Amino acid sequence: MYLEHFSLKERPFSISPDPRFLFMSNRYREALAHLTYGVEDGGGFVLLTGEVGTGKTTVCRCLLQQLPEKTRLAFVLNPKLNSVELLATICDELSIEYPEYTTSLKTLTDCLSDYLLKCYEQGLSVVVMIDEAQNIDTEVLEQIRLLTNLETNQKKLLQIILVGQPELQEKLAKRELRQLAQRITARYHLRPLDLKETMAYVLHRVRIAGSRESLFNRKSIELLHAKAMGIPRLINTICDRALVAACSRKMNQVNPRVMQDAIVDVLGGNVSVDNSIIGARNSYKKNLLIGLLLASLFVFVFWLGQRSNQEIVSKAEPIVQIPSHENTEQANKNNELAPKENGQQPLQEIIDADTPLEDTNSLSLIDRMLGNERWDNNGIWSMQQLMQAWNLDYSLFSDGPACQFAANYGLICERFTGNWQLLRSFNRPATLKFSAGLQGEFWGALSKLSGTEATLRFGEREVQIRLDELSTIWTGEFQLLWQAPKGYRVDLKVGDQGVAVRWLSEKMNQLMDRNLPPSEIFDSVLQVAVGEYQKQRNITADGIAGMQTILTINSETLEGIPLLQIR
Repeated sequence: MYLEHFSLKERPFSISPDPRFLFMSNRYREALAHLTYGVEDGGGFVLLTGEVGTGKTTVCRCLLQQLPEKTRLAFVLNPKLNSVELLATICDELSIEYPEYTTSLKTLTDCLSDYLLKCYEQGLSVVVMIDEAQNIDTEVLEQIRLLTNLETNQKKLLQIILVGQPELQEKLAKRELRQLAQRITARYHLRPLDLKETMAYVLHRVRIAGSRESLFNRKSIELLHAKAMGIPRLINTICDRALVAACSRKMNQVNPRVMQDAIVDVLGGNVSVDNSIIGARNSYKKNLLIGLLLASLFVFVFWLGQRSNQEIVSKAEPIVQIPSHENTEQANKNNELAPKENGQQPLQEIIDADTPLEDTNSLSLIDRMLGNERWDNNGIWSMQQLMQAWNLDYSLFSDGPACQFAANYGLICERFTGNWQLLRSFNRPATLKFSAGLQGEFWGALSKLSGTEATLRFGEREVQIRLDELSTIWTGEFQLLWQAPKGYRVDLKVGDQGVAVRWLSEKMNQLMDRNLPPSEIFDSVLQVAVGEYQKQRNITADGIAGMQTILTINSETLEGIPLLQIR
């Protein structure tokens, strides 16, 4: 009912575990990294725990979206089953055929084992994810452990992810389950959000839902965090109710009073609400009003006294008028001193209590950049875009760390801190790191620099943004790939030998119109040629073939090299 009122495309605080709305705080990023590591490790158990409503299921669904295509998944949502029912559920999820109405554990285990061996032969991985795992009986957990005994000489055939509340940790600490606990290769406990993360979380969900405005002021978020205790599910429910209330009152922003009503509505009428937060602003206003009235009375009395004096003096000498700007300056000085003298809060602080959590222009820029695409907090998705520019199909799960994968194709992966001019000199696509204040940091793939504009990619979204705008949120950090000659380790200089030197000698013959035989020894003749080449291309003419020189050589001699700008 409030979508049109707040210019939203969809409800920002739905409690459904939509991965698009996942806010990648440091906690969520670490949780996803642990799950990712566990899946890549290939076999055994991965454990994710957290209090009710902390976002465990959302993190898991985000992980599922990132699984490689060669993964087969069984997602068990209701684990309150006996051993036979659980095995049958796993088989159903994996589309494994088994005799109808069977109650034999051996029959189900054999069917699953045959399926896992076939998947292994085809290069497929099998993952079983069990949500609400704290509800699994001890004997069923032991049966699950036995499933991980299905293995070859090289690897285990089944990866199991257990997701549950803190009670699951207590259950796994029991002596009878110590064998299972020893097989957990990665574990993480998801904690609630702190105040800063709560602010960023609310801003993030509002932005994903399509609004460019801050729909909650700072005091309302502080109250929300105090009562929701950083639990995302409670935050969602309360914020949704607060937006409904603000819309019904025709308000454009949720203030502490509306937030208080929403909290009481969601958590119940017996909830003790911190009136010091709610009443702070009203108290300031009352104090300010009283102070202004007293000041006005004082000025009025003073004016009457001055007027009486002027009437007496006017008979003897003319009245001297004070210029208006002096009055203004004096008034400003009085205003600066008044709060300190009266013990009241400065007016600017009262205004700040109602200011948006983030500058609207900044939100507008980020919204134009990302649209509804996911936030790339760790640079993985942007690196995939960069790999595509080099015609490489990269996946973190199947290919491992990006830089190691790039090295297999003769590419060097390097990270720098610099400016637009440095990027232009390298003339290669790169991933850039941006800072969005409370909303955290994110990466994007830079594919083109043209004049005063940059072309960026965020997932499937491609945008053109002015450099002066990007400079307000770009941290200066970037990462790029570049192709080095075979045998290259460090800068090539006089005295070096090898195939990389021969490559350099051949390129100098080609580019500098030389007819000397290629040599694998970097001598003074080659040094002079390199220096002349560098001078012609406006590179520091030191006669040493470093990264910048090699990049320029490749741009002129190799086809298919991705460039930021065509020279």
